[in-house]
Amino acid sequence: MDKPNVNAPDRLSKKTLIAYGMGDFASNLTNTFMGSYLTIFYTDVVGLTPAIVSVIMIIARVWDAINDPMFGAIAERTETKKGRFRPYIFYFTPFLALAAVLTFTTLGGKGGAVYAAITYIAYGMLYTVVNLSYGSLSTVMTTNPEDISQLTSYRMMGTNLSSVILSALSPIIMRAISHSTTFNARSYTITMLIYAAISIPMFYFVYANCKEVVKPVNEGQKVSLGVSLKTVVTNKPLMLTFAMMIFVMFAFFGRMGVVIYYIIYVMKKPQYISVFMALPSIMTVIGILVTKNYIVKWGKKKMTAIGYVGAGLTLIVMYFVDPSNFGMMVFLHALYGFFCFSFPIPMSMIPEAINYQEDRVGIRTDGLAYAATSLSTKVGNAFGPTVALLIMGAFGYIANAPQTAHAMQGINLATNLIFGICYLMALIPLAFYPLDAKKNAEIQLSLDAKRDLVQDRKSED
Repeated sequence: MDKPNVNAPDRLSKKTLIAYGMGDFASNLTNTFMGSYLTIFYTDVVGLTPAIVSVIMIIARVWDAINDPMFGAIAERTETKKGRFRPYIFYFTPFLALAAVLTFTTLGGKGGAVYAAITYIAYGMLYTVVNLSYGSLSTVMTTNPEDISQLTSYRMMGTNLSSVILSALSPIIMRAISHSTTFNARSYTITMLIYAAISIPMFYFVYANCKEVVKPVNEGQKVSLGVSLKTVVTNKPLMLTFAMMIFVMFAFFGRMGVVIYYIIYVMKKPQYISVFMALPSIMTVIGILVTKNYIVKWGKKKMTAIGYVGAGLTLIVMYFVDPSNFGMMVFLHALYGFFCFSFPIPMSMIPEAINYQEDRVGIRTDGLAYAATSLSTKVGNAFGPTVALLIMGAFGYIANAPQTAHAMQGINLATNLIFGICYLMALIPLAFYPLDAKKNAEIQLSLDAKRDLVQDRKSED
């Protein structure tokens, strides 16, 4: 008679799935607003040049390359009754909210650039603490592959719902505060204050309802940081996932950070900012709902490839289309958003890569592995807009002024063509990703057997 698997997890409740999705909703209340408006806040309100903004973001990302893996290692070595990751959400969420608000304030004068750098870097560090801990929860809440996929889907639903709401409401809120179609410093600060305040109880809802149940096979065994880092960088599926996410995050967040310039200065439709900022997110939600069954039927790699090709080609076409053709602009923005259904799929590959590593070498590094995802997000969020701003500056962009034809060409290039090519480049690491449903099932059976053996030894002791 077969022995029951004592490590088989209970299926996650609907409440737990909703709570987990609420975490990305909360995270993106501040992070999406920052990704959409920080560059234009720095250039058009604080008065920083595109070059200075680029330097600030590069410095922040260089620090993140050190800080993210460092915190990942700290988090996965944390041992409390509440788990390894949940306590960081509980204690640091209020500080993250405060840092988000401070990032959208300005001292003015010569100290503006220094203050901007300090607050932006502080926000990035606190974002790592809270969001890396939140993201790592998905790897320790269950081992059921269907639930892991569900967690990713709910997370992306939270991401895109918050993006829709922010894209639609932010311009309205800021116009109401500034009493003008031109947003002032106060309108940015108060809008971020609203979003930051709402995010705090949402993160606490995640903390209360998302429990850590998956224990490493090597639980209790001390693993040096050097060994952990080596197992991560030699984890082929994880490194390939990291590589594809670098390209995609660069494209996704880069375009998000500068598309407002395209709407205002190239399309010359500032009154439709809400429409063009919200439409892609709405269509992404629709795309996820329409394609979710095909991800199981056709496989993650094929569906991810379809999404990347579709998003990339749509942006390339948009570069060549007359921006005054309003109907075509609406259609292409909607089509681009639909193909972003593929955006969450690589995130569901992270737990697969962690399991692959644990089965192969007996070391589970949830925190460090997820640090790669966190780092790819922040690299994309910074370097995407940074490269776009440098291109715009090189083509002669001048803040708060009518743009020359050459400058508008630069904005179009930076918003559409560059990032369309990046989506297509993500297909290269995707092509080499080695795991599929069959292989993942074999790995999970192997890990379950090892955990059963550990449990049996503990029972004998």
